[in-house]
Amino acid sequence: MKRAVLEIDSFQLLSALEQLPPTDLKKLIDILFLKRLFKKPEFEEVAAKTRGIVKKRKLSPKVVQEAIEWARKQK
Repeated sequence: MKRAVLEIDSFQLLSALEQLPPTDLKKLIDILFLKRLFKKPEFEEVAAKTRGIVKKRKLSPKVVQEAIEWARKQK
């Protein structure tokens, strides 16, 4: 049996997703992550961006450590 395919632009997709209740939206995003449609960024890529921000803004090691601890608690 053939499946129908709908082609919609990003505006239409966003409009449709806005109509979903938050719990359904969370389930949908979880499914996408499980299917690996979204990939986690590579560590090297994130580390390079982070180093650039730390150097550019001249952040102290204490501030960086607090940011790391905060981010880890967000899981």
